[in-house]
Amino acid sequence: MNAREVPRIAAPLLLAAAIVVSFKLEQPEPPVELPGGAPTAPSAEATQAAYVRALAPGSPGIDRGAARAAVTVLEFSDFGCPYCARFAAETYPALATEFVATGRVRWVYMPFALGIFPNGDEAARAADCAGEQGPAAFRRMHDRLFADQESWKGSADAASAFHALASDAQLDMTRFAACYAGDAPSRRVHAADALADEMAVRATPTFFVNGRRIEGALPVEEFRTVLLTALQQTHTP
Repeated sequence: MNAREVPRIAAPLLLAAAIVVSFKLEQPEPPVELPGGAPTAPSAEATQAAYVRALAPGSPGIDRGAARAAVTVLEFSDFGCPYCARFAAETYPALATEFVATGRVRWVYMPFALGIFPNGDEAARAADCAGEQGPAAFRRMHDRLFADQESWKGSADAASAFHALASDAQLDMTRFAACYAGDAPSRRVHAADALADEMAVRATPTFFVNGRRIEGALPVEEFRTVLLTALQQTHTP
């Protein structure tokens, strides 16, 4: 049993509480404590090694921004998480305009599933298939998945719901249907889940800014300060 399976299987209520706790607008939250008797959290060395693999070519992450940017943000969000949806709608667009579009920040979205939201695994697979069609297609699907979160979470026919969202996002539906029906997206999502385990991701959203862990959906100005500080540390104007 891996580290993340313990709270997900043995104590789902703890994880749900962790997600609530992780979203405070005034300050970043400390890492969520593992429940009593859970395996020891990964070492700093193991976490760093997983971080490097998450950003390497061939990883399941979906890139937005310049590959050679001085600062990299690795985002672990679940499409079923309401605080992730708020971050996607209220915070990321402003940061993308100022930092990602200007080439100063590379933003890598990891399509994983925390395991407690209905149809969350399937939403991650749908996003992964959108990512196969390029960054613009992924962005449109990403936005639709978060905007229509309550609808697909309550759907008894997830496949139809995600195909409809893909159509609304103007994806190539032949390519999307073939991808969604195949095994590749599940393999990539499982790989993302494994990286989340190795990096001790316990709540969503969790970010790694040049390797520094940040938990919670920070508001624009706080996250902007984090990015400006990281850029200053790399001596990038």
